[in-house]
Amino acid sequence: MNGEGARATQAHPIAALTYLIAPFSGILFLYLEPYNQDEFVRFHARQSIGFGVAVFALWVVFGVFINIFPFGIGNIFRVLLTIVNLFLALFWLFLMYKAYMGERYRIPELADAVDNVARSFGSQP
Repeated sequence: MNGEGARATQAHPIAALTYLIAPFSGILFLYLEPYNQDEFVRFHARQSIGFGVAVFALWVVFGVFINIFPFGIGNIFRVLLTIVNLFLALFWLFLMYKAYMGERYRIPELADAVDNVARSFGSQP
């Protein structure tokens, strides 16, 4: 295996780790040398940040609905949140698996928004 292939293979576990504590691990690997030079790791770090922020926003919205609606409707939202959390946990594992396998899986709609934010900050997606 040549040096370039070995470096690319080493980037796969690092890209998977960007999702570990999203968005914090994404921010860490986006600025940590030498991983911030690897475009594959940068892609997954940016997407991890977007995923983490979207999950947090979803939790805030559900939390507000659970607390402002009466007991019965609030419980419906609580059950919905449990189902959404299960889906998000499975999707989180899926994203880590795709990164570990060396694939650039783009989350529909979210990846475009992350690319636009990265461009506005001067980073090339």
